[in-house]
Amino acid sequence: MARLIAVSIDCRNEAARQTFEEIVSRRRDYLVTKGQGTGAADMLLLELDESRPQQTFSHIRELLNASPDLEVFLTASRTDPQMLLEAFRLGVKEFLPQPLTRQEVEPALARFEERFTGRGSGAEMQPGRVVSVIGARGGVGASTVATNLATSVQHARQHESVALMDLDMHGGDLGLFLDLHVAQGLKHLAKDISRLDETIVRSSLAQHASGLHLLASGYEGFDEAEPSAGSTMRVIGLLRSMHRHVFVDCGHVLESAVKEALDCSDQIIVVTTLSLPAIRRTKRLLEALGAAQYPAGKVLLVVNRYVNDQKDLLNETEDLLGLRMAGLIPNDYGTAKEALDHGKPLTIMASRTTIGQWYLRGTDQLIGEKAAVNGTPSGKERSKSASFFGRYLPSFGPETKGKPSVV
Repeated sequence: MARLIAVSIDCRNEAARQTFEEIVSRRRDYLVTKGQGTGAADMLLLELDESRPQQTFSHIRELLNASPDLEVFLTASRTDPQMLLEAFRLGVKEFLPQPLTRQEVEPALARFEERFTGRGSGAEMQPGRVVSVIGARGGVGASTVATNLATSVQHARQHESVALMDLDMHGGDLGLFLDLHVAQGLKHLAKDISRLDETIVRSSLAQHASGLHLLASGYEGFDEAEPSAGSTMRVIGLLRSMHRHVFVDCGHVLESAVKEALDCSDQIIVVTTLSLPAIRRTKRLLEALGAAQYPAGKVLLVVNRYVNDQKDLLNETEDLLGLRMAGLIPNDYGTAKEALDHGKPLTIMASRTTIGQWYLRGTDQLIGEKAAVNGTPSGKERSKSASFFGRYLPSFGPETKGKPSVV
């Protein structure tokens, strides 16, 4: 599916409600919302008021007039051919007799998915591409990478819309990177995902001078509750329906909301540096991501603040991790810090510097459709002599066994 499917249930029969919700919840691309037939829903299970059927039909008519793309599944305890005929004429797509059974619900959902997938054309058939950026640990520059990748794409493809989402719930600061003052963001949207639609999300976006749209975090990390389950996927789904490119700054903590973002991403970029603490955390993060069994090439590894005399260390790191680096971002901490202090992307403030040129020229190679070939196993044989990691981090050797570490 291109995005998460929002499902509403308006059903007085508790057994029918529970059965339908249980079946739908088992399908990965579905989210049961709290609303009842709002504009944010893609599908509504509606129970027929058998004592006042015309009132139900009037309700269906109002819903479909307000939301033409909404699909209504009607359920009732008895079947009246004349009432069913009237319901289908109004636009009801499926009828589910009670008691609901998996044998009835599953085929109806399959038919819905065929209609849902083939509903759009043109831009609707080409949903936006989502790239999530996550740091192996704090301080490796994941926010800098995410911001400058997004602004580089916006600079290179001015006729294509680009969004940048701040998913750092421990004090997201992307507004500072772009000198944008944002009143609300993800925290505000996640309060009631049942009513989320493109209009509400658009009202929460701040536009940068480059044309880039920013969805701020709104979280400060002070004992705040995480977004409710499914809300991150819902917001990202709406962003990708509105933009050709969506970049998500996931921070460096692998929590539930971040896992949702990674699951629905087309590409995951892990940012690290060639320092011992960062390499250690990178290994653990890659093990955790490996447990998710993502498709080959979905996870790419990028080294930030790379200097040329680190070539031997780079080779040993690739040996250790079993993964070739997809990108080596040159070390220019001073320029990067100055750009942040002025609230300007490197591609705007320092386009002539080595690091600015890297973002302008290397972005397509990193996030393009063919980038996945760089994220392949290194295929190198480990040196038999005592290595850098063998001397200082013996537990990193190939003999290490056990379950993947929790990041």
